[in-house]
Amino acid sequence: MTTNDQRRSEGAVKADARLNLFFTLQKAWRRRSAEGMTAKDLAALLDRDKAYVSRVLNGRTPTITIETLALFLDRLGHRLVVDCVAAEDIPATNVDARPKRTKPAASTRAAAE
Repeated sequence: MTTNDQRRSEGAVKADARLNLFFTLQKAWRRRSAEGMTAKDLAALLDRDKAYVSRVLNGRTPTITIETLALFLDRLGHRLVVDCVAAEDIPATNVDARPKRTKPAASTRAAAE
């Protein structure tokens, strides 16, 4: 059971939810785009503007509702399945999706000098 000390902030929970929605959409999109589907094709299936579809697919929308996600997935030939997992059953991982900054290799630094 989660105690008050172990609870994540509301902002962290919502950010994780948005990230999970985006990754779910990206998984379906990668498959269909590899099969030749374009954003223009998806926009036509959704009866939406291609610019809007591109913004959603690239994560440039501040939020995406679960209903919008379900509609996108449906048009991509996927279904949204919702399940829950106890927090203690999830392996601890670094869930930060930002690219990691690494120091340039010593040979790269020397060449730059």
